[in-house]
Parts: sequence; C-alpha cells; structure tokens
Amino acid sequence: MPLQVFAFYNGLTKQANGYTYFKRYGSIIKQLAIFEIPIQNNGTLLGRPSRQFINEAHAMGIKVILVVSNLTPQGQFSTALIGRLVRDQEFANLVWQNIRNILVEYQCDGVNFDLEKAAPADRPLFSKLIINWSARFQRAKFLVSIDMPAKTSDDPLNEWRGSFDYMAIGQAVDEVIIMTYEEHWAESEPGSVASIPWITRVLNYAVANIPPQKIYMGIPIYGYDWPEKGPGRVIGYQRAVELAQRHGAPLQWDARQHSTYFRYETMGVRHTVYFEDLSSLKEKLDLVLQKGIRGVALWEMNLSYPSFWDILQTYVKRQ
Repeated sequence: MPLQVFAFYNGLTKQANGYTYFKRYGSIIKQLAIFEIPIQNNGTLLGRPSRQFINEAHAMGIKVILVVSNLTPQGQFSTALIGRLVRDQEFANLVWQNIRNILVEYQCDGVNFDLEKAAPADRPLFSKLIINWSARFQRAKFLVSIDMPAKTSDDPLNEWRGSFDYMAIGQAVDEVIIMTYEEHWAESEPGSVASIPWITRVLNYAVANIPPQKIYMGIPIYGYDWPEKGPGRVIGYQRAVELAQRHGAPLQWDARQHSTYFRYETMGVRHTVYFEDLSSLKEKLDLVLQKGIRGVALWEMNLSYPSFWDILQTYVKRQ
C-alpha cells in the first residue's frame, strides 16, 4: 500500500507559516487537516476556514479535513465539554449538526476529531458518541478520522489515554491518527519526543487492535529545549540547529532513543535539547513501511523545513 501523507496545517487561512510548504510540496499530501475549530459551551463552533485556501487544496487534488476540538481559549482540552456531549443527546445532536453545516458550506471532505481528555470513567459513553457521530457523518459521505493518544497497552484508568478504546473506536472511524509524540514533554525529563523503541511498541499495540490500513503514525516535526529547572519549550529543527551552532554545541546521537540532542549553557543555565532531524525521520518512515500501515500524519506544517519534505517525497514517490 502506498505511503499516504496526512498533514496538520495549524491555522485557518493562508497566513500560517505552513502555507509555503503547502504550495511547494502539496503534491505529496493526500489529506490536509485544517487545525482547528473548537466546540463552544453553547454548541456553536468558533472560527471558519478560508474558502480560497480550501479551493487551492482541492485544485491540487488534496482532500480537506476540518479538525474539530474541545480546546478552550486557554489551550486546554475540556473534560467537562466531553462530559456534556456524552450525556446530553440534544446537545450532541446540535454540535453534530453544526459541524455538518460547516463541512457542507465550506465543501470539506471530512472531519477529524481532536477530542482529548475525556474522563476515564466516561470511556464507554465516549466510544458510543464517536461511533454514533462517525456513522452519521459517513452516511452523509464525509471521511471521519480521530486523533488518539499513543499507548502500549490498554490502561482504562489513565487520565489522558484511558478513555480511548482503540478497538471500538478503530472499528467505527475511517482513519486513526496515532499521536506518536510527547513521549517526553515540556514537564518531563529531557529525551526524545518520539523514540523508535517506544513508537515500535505503540504501533505493535495499535495494529493488534485497529486495522493497519486505517492507521496513520504521527510524525513530530519538533523537539524541546529543557533548562536545568523548569519546563521545556518547543523547538523546531531550524531553530535547534542555529542554537547549537551559535553555542558551539556538537550535535550528538542518542543510540538508545534514536534521536539527536545537544547541550549548551547560557546565562549560567545549562540546557538539554532533543529534536527530530533527518536521521530520526528516515527511521520513522522505514518503520511505517515495515508495519504496513496507511501512512504518516505530520504535526505540524508550520514547523517543517525544506529537507524534511525532500526526504518525505522520496518515500512517497518510490512506491
């Protein structure tokens, strides 16, 4: 099966940094996921995508997917909103209709559910909601995908991952984006955001519970810069390389995690940076081919860089 590219575009218009890459490399993108339209507490949806942008994507043969989320203005996923969606049928119907109206009005090809942090106790109800919504969107001829946290086993009590029943949800939707990143995150100790050993375990669990032809493996185009104390900050490839050069810090390869890192010091504070580069990208793409899954989901286009797309292009076109 040819490797397919599902790309998250962070922004509703052509003003985002990812637009340059969309124009230059759009020919290898199968689906463009416009991120994001959040559900409001009154059931309406905040924001609208650019019609011109959608038309450009369609002219390039790209399917346009609208990402619908439960993100708050503060950037947090609302557990309370999902709690209401899974219990209040009238409210859930209103939200479904509002999503459908936007998909029709803006001629989108499908919807991506980025509904995160449902309460673990709501797992059966959350699955029921996704199954119901998926069937209704599919009858209306829309593609349905969902973003699911990475996990290596079923852990129904976990605060972040527990509500996601891979098997039940995986049967209902058309496509599943496994968020194979944030193995290490802002508040954790320094390390790869997506080490090969960890991703391998995640995919092994995923393909045992979800049809492989539905699975996209998340590819992070970022890393973190951790100071000695305090949380790390997201850093892209180009910024990381410039930072290492400025401080004369040699790039090193973590053979256990299969990731590039370096250390530097500024204003008396020592920092550790792990980031994704071409070496780790190639290993991830090889793993996708090895597992025989549908393709890769890029998070996110604003953080990409030309050589990333050049490598990705060779994997898409070689098949």
